[in-house]
Amino acid sequence: MRPWCDWTRTSARTNICSHVIATGENLNLPVDPLRNGVCVDRCTEIFNTNNFVISDVFTLTPTTILDLRASYQRFSYDRTPVSRGFDLTSLGWPASLNTQAFNRALPIPCIAGYDPSNIFCSQGAGSTITDRNDNYRVAGSLTKIIGNHTLHFGGEALRMTLNYVQTNIPTGLFNFDQNFTASNPQAPVGGSSLASFLLGYPASGSVITPSLVAGQQLYAGAYVQDDWHVTPRLTLNLGLRWEHSGPWTERFDRLAYFDPTAANPIVPNQRGAVQLVNSAANGNRSNINPNWKQFAPRVGFAFQVDPKTAIHAGYGIFWIPNNVAWDYSPNNNPINSYTTQFTSSLNNGLTPLDTLSNPFPNGIIQPAGRNPVYQQRLLGQSVTLPMLSNPYGYAQQWNVDVQRQFGNTFMIDLAYAGSRGNHLPITANVNQQPDQYRALGNALNATVANPYQGRVVSGQLSGATVAAGQLLRPFPEYQNVMYAGEGVGASSYHSLQVQARQRLANGASIQLAYTFSKLITNSDTVTSWLEAGGGTTYQNWNNLRGERSISANNVPHRLVVSYVLDLPYGRGRRFGSNINGWVNGVIGDWGIEGVTTVQSGFPLHFNTSQNVTFSFGGNSRPNVLANCPANLSAPASSRIGQWFNTSCFSQPAAFTFGSEARVDPTLRSAGVANWDFSAYKNFPIAEDRARIQFRAEFFNIFNRVQFAPPNTQFGTSQFGVVSLQANQPRLLQLALRFLF
Repeated sequence: MRPWCDWTRTSARTNICSHVIATGENLNLPVDPLRNGVCVDRCTEIFNTNNFVISDVFTLTPTTILDLRASYQRFSYDRTPVSRGFDLTSLGWPASLNTQAFNRALPIPCIAGYDPSNIFCSQGAGSTITDRNDNYRVAGSLTKIIGNHTLHFGGEALRMTLNYVQTNIPTGLFNFDQNFTASNPQAPVGGSSLASFLLGYPASGSVITPSLVAGQQLYAGAYVQDDWHVTPRLTLNLGLRWEHSGPWTERFDRLAYFDPTAANPIVPNQRGAVQLVNSAANGNRSNINPNWKQFAPRVGFAFQVDPKTAIHAGYGIFWIPNNVAWDYSPNNNPINSYTTQFTSSLNNGLTPLDTLSNPFPNGIIQPAGRNPVYQQRLLGQSVTLPMLSNPYGYAQQWNVDVQRQFGNTFMIDLAYAGSRGNHLPITANVNQQPDQYRALGNALNATVANPYQGRVVSGQLSGATVAAGQLLRPFPEYQNVMYAGEGVGASSYHSLQVQARQRLANGASIQLAYTFSKLITNSDTVTSWLEAGGGTTYQNWNNLRGERSISANNVPHRLVVSYVLDLPYGRGRRFGSNINGWVNGVIGDWGIEGVTTVQSGFPLHFNTSQNVTFSFGGNSRPNVLANCPANLSAPASSRIGQWFNTSCFSQPAAFTFGSEARVDPTLRSAGVANWDFSAYKNFPIAEDRARIQFRAEFFNIFNRVQFAPPNTQFGTSQFGVVSLQANQPRLLQLALRFLF
């Protein structure tokens, strides 16, 4: 951190200008699959941040203050794989793939049951990122006091640019399961994912080729608020905010959306088409209609019941920024990043087709951009695109709390807080086969003549035959059609929050905070790869109401106790006030502080290794036996081989969905019970105007292990097994600080 300039002119006006540069190398995410210190991916990550801020504060009158500021931030990030330049012909692949791959790197086999830590399957290899972000912001606020009203006016404008390219699997990630080596793939019993690998029969696979995009978002906001001191004991807070969270645009208009009603330009008499922005179909440069009605009222009050008791309450609406929905961004638009799918089978997994010896016989297809060929490239593929009419998400939040002081040193705060999420973004599959067709059973997997042969260039819909069930999908000319950030998610949160604080002598204090809460959702995250337990599985897109459950992020109990205490021994303290200087230098002027955190574990969510629903777009969760005691009462350390009663789960019959909820209401991963502690000693110098402080800080001082969530994929050998530790072991940090 380096200040560039900082000055003060007069008491009525303050100018502040600062320039901060931060740079560093990030080695927090290396992939070391053999645990031998040899990194194979994400080994070199370099980032650099520059910030520039200039502000002016004017005291126009004793009751009027104007604050103006402008800022600029630039963030750059580069990730380069160690395996860059890998020669694909060494695997026997065609030499043409060497030139078609965006970045030649080591392909990855993902063998079910043989990668318990999920390193290969979740991380991929050859992950490459080049990122340059620029944020330009101007903002201002005016505060005016008129009698018992304090008025606040303000606004801001923000321009955010994104110059970005990323691919995690530039040369292929291939998933192997036991289906191709099982006696009956429709009800897989036996078989081996390792045997499927040795035969070269992946169940699925893909390679992703990106384009460098130049995206932009514009944001504007304005607000007015009145803090009205109605009486000396009652204050009302009345405010209204308007904002416009502009949707993405791209410098070269390389954005597309899905129109479910438009005629497909390649397939006659078929609805559903991918459309471009800034075209005859849509004159806007964004692929989501702008929302100019993002009004957000804010109301609240504070009431002093007596000199030691106060009541606060408030309500507000908060709009969710568009960049929260990951799939909205231009780099994730399918015309800017093409996924060449490995075609494992043309009859829904019954017979192998392409093999690992030549996984992409038609080559690695490049992104189309605005080239009209995009219609042909995307036909027959899975696409993730927004709709123009995607609603904007927002949250309603409300709370009420009572604060009470007892004596002069103890305070307790009792509060209720709640919220409701509306139109939360999820990425929903609208191309799942309607539920009634699953009654056709095996007829869904029968091969029939493919009406799209000759029009589809690659994938399962490019062959002479196709599974009959594919033709029963709403948009049969595509695989999955995922509506990016579709605003159909909802959440409900209620909590009891208790805080207590005890002040002691000499600045010491003890504080306790406890929260009892419940969060119910039908959607948890749009970035499942960032979650410790991964994302939840949506089983039946035709019945999102059936996906409503307790949230995967629900923590019903959380207790945090923090304390700061100067030990009462040393010169000028209760004990040892007359000890000599040498003794005081060793055992005097010590203090301790710490934080203890105890909380419930996160609830578990399940899926199956084989999807035998044959729902053409749906997913599979296991059946859970009614009245089966799934929880085990043994200590956590004795349950790592079987965290829960695995016999309570079973594979659903073919053509049916499992009975397990999206998130299990009773089973949880290990909770948190962590103690962080530090001891410090002060060495006064210069007549107490300065001091040197020695600190010994212990993180997880009792070296307690917190187990990671168990494997929750039914049908694998690791089902119910805990194979990782979620927290860090005890860490000791020693430091010297000079305070003045």
